[in-house]
Amino acid sequence: MPICRYRLLLILSFTVHFIFSQDYKIEGIVEDVDKTPLSYVNIMLLKHSDSTSIAGTSTESNGYFALNNIDPGTYFIKTSYIGYDSVYREITLDSNFNLGTIILKENIESLDGVTVTQQRPKLHKKGGKLVFEVENSTLSSMNTFEILQRTPGVISINDEISVKNLKTTVYINDKKVYLAANELKDLLGNFSGENIASIEVISNPSAKYDAEGGAVLNIITSKNISIGYKGAVNGTFEQAIFPKYLLGTSHYYKNNFLDLYAGYSYSPRKDYKRSDSYVNFFDGNTPSDEWETSLYKTTRSKAHNFNTIFDFTLDDKNTLSFTSNISYSPNKSIDNTVDTNIFSTEEIKEGSFITDSNLENDNTNIALNATYNREIGDNGANLSIQTNFVYYDDEEQQVLETDYYDANNAYDYTNAFDTESRQKNNIFTGQLDYTASLWQSNIEFGAKYSNISSNSRVVFSGDYMPDFSTDDNFSYDEDIWASYVNMNRDWGKWSLVAGLRGEYTTAIGNSIVLGEVNKQDYFELFPTFSLQHQISEKHQVGVSYKRAIERPRYQSLNPFRYYINENNFVAGNPFLKPSIESKIGFDYTFNGNYIFEIYYQQEKNDLTNLTFQRNEDQILYNSIFNVEESYQYSIDFVHYRSVTKWWYLSTYMSGFFYEIEFIARESNDVRQTKNTVGYFGQLYNSFTISKDRSLSADLYLEYVSRFYNGSYLMKDRFKTNIGLRKKLWNGRASLNMNLSDVFNTFNVPFTSRYLNQDNGYLAKPEKRTFSLGFIYKFGNFRLADNKRNIDFKEEERLNEEAEF
Repeated sequence: MPICRYRLLLILSFTVHFIFSQDYKIEGIVEDVDKTPLSYVNIMLLKHSDSTSIAGTSTESNGYFALNNIDPGTYFIKTSYIGYDSVYREITLDSNFNLGTIILKENIESLDGVTVTQQRPKLHKKGGKLVFEVENSTLSSMNTFEILQRTPGVISINDEISVKNLKTTVYINDKKVYLAANELKDLLGNFSGENIASIEVISNPSAKYDAEGGAVLNIITSKNISIGYKGAVNGTFEQAIFPKYLLGTSHYYKNNFLDLYAGYSYSPRKDYKRSDSYVNFFDGNTPSDEWETSLYKTTRSKAHNFNTIFDFTLDDKNTLSFTSNISYSPNKSIDNTVDTNIFSTEEIKEGSFITDSNLENDNTNIALNATYNREIGDNGANLSIQTNFVYYDDEEQQVLETDYYDANNAYDYTNAFDTESRQKNNIFTGQLDYTASLWQSNIEFGAKYSNISSNSRVVFSGDYMPDFSTDDNFSYDEDIWASYVNMNRDWGKWSLVAGLRGEYTTAIGNSIVLGEVNKQDYFELFPTFSLQHQISEKHQVGVSYKRAIERPRYQSLNPFRYYINENNFVAGNPFLKPSIESKIGFDYTFNGNYIFEIYYQQEKNDLTNLTFQRNEDQILYNSIFNVEESYQYSIDFVHYRSVTKWWYLSTYMSGFFYEIEFIARESNDVRQTKNTVGYFGQLYNSFTISKDRSLSADLYLEYVSRFYNGSYLMKDRFKTNIGLRKKLWNGRASLNMNLSDVFNTFNVPFTSRYLNQDNGYLAKPEKRTFSLGFIYKFGNFRLADNKRNIDFKEEERLNEEAEF
């Protein structure tokens, strides 16, 4: 008891000193010679006596910066930014000090008779975030999805974006994207990189972010900087096995009251995918038959995307915004031809069957947002109130017919059936956030309510009904009440971010056929913590901790099936529970651009995609399950530098140990453990090679060693991307060329072998592609726009497309 009182006294003493210490503030704005605010500029406070670093910060998107809690004295202020000359200012501090506007000039150097100006993506670490600046870089000609794939630390598996192998949530301008992986890819693929300022890789999100997800990718779009109108038309041609096209137009208008954006894109595509797979079925524990299957999949789609933004400046302190995102994909068709040959253990052919499947799909996704912002007082306090609504409608019809043949390829019989399914989701959220400076800290707190209502149905028809299948209706309703508080404080050489989020969830899922109701009612707390210490100008250390949750996606809860053939299907699981993640990390930064991180991550009830073979019925099925546990240890390294004035590179490397433990449901429920030691590496090179900065190029390399995706072991894979960009007509137009997966080495085998389970596949979608794009801007084309997307958390859990 005395020890507890002693510790409490120490904590209270520290808290009193923390709150009531009296120091001064240094602030200012950084702009370029065109009076454009510069974001993420490094601001360092140096001792006057020996120029050692005392404190530092970076500018916000409006160019503003502030150094708080500075002791009186004489100092140097160093302002530095890659591609610009550094500026030094001497000040004597005896009260709060405003530096006014600091002007940075671009660094231009002559090289071999050619004037080369730095125009490359920039990478730096800021407040626990890895910030990848891409505005006006060689990546700007790409779409946003392609930029994400080239962002340090980001990996794409089956077109699903993640920060390495962490569960990842995508935000745009600090707002959550509510789309499934395949829909997110389509949306960002139609979102021009010309409008992207930077990508923030946040491995330890604060309590302000929703508790779901282990990492955050926050896409920051450009801000308005002048008044006027601009527009653009763009088109992209992409050649793989089949050609694809994208046509779009965007328009922006801004005056002192209204900020308007409207954009439309149309993307007719024909995609091809081949997949070769096998299953070795068992009789008990003895191998019996081997099935070898080849899938030929052709997808035709014509997607329409329409976005609008109306931002109203009511006065100096009040703004109102209305945003809409509409995605409409009618008459999408998928034609599957599946050839399966059956062999004995002596490799003698016993029979075969051919399945022809046609799937027609109509998908509508409408997202609406209204946001009110008010600045309160003169101390930077801000109140934000927003509401979101999403309507999602997915209607699907599948016709499947299978012809069976004997060992001599003679026709035997035919099975055929049809399915009609439909899913409707309505999502509503209301959110309030308040930010203020209090106790020499930045304090944030807020509350959020989310309501999700999902209804689905499936109807079978035809002379044949697959085993364990029947008509069904499924409903799912969920309510989430959340609140949070977050504190950010810098003092001396220390920086602290600490927060706590609480979420109370009620959910009920009801399947008519299963005759069971899955009810969930739980409350969870999610603390976050990050402490950084600047030991000296070149050395910084930190520690962080986060607890998070992952809830099942709505389609994962839906018990309906999608059939590859009548013996191979993907099904939902209405009995899924949320998983809980805990992560602790330690980091060290040397000289600002050598970053090392060691962390441990654990997930209980991890939601994982697993494939099982039911040997007695010769069925292969895939679904999402709660596994017992997964965890990993990882050592990461990030480095970025200008090799020369015209060559910039960044690299991300990670060595890790990963282990997953799950129940082998078709092997007497034995606990099964899979683990691996692996490596993930990226190398990005950016080249600027003309005096007017009109010609640029990039080279991107990525390597992923063996890794487990559920029970599947993925083989090593490698990717090389090359890009070239040429600006035309004084920047009014640009022509860009990109070649992805040059050596066609990114598609690799997946295998699952344990107990009486032995199956695998090699999926070969169109990864090696050549694209040629053109964009032409008119009006005041140098006007930066307010283009952004609605992105709130619950929408992400809409249905996900299965990969085969």
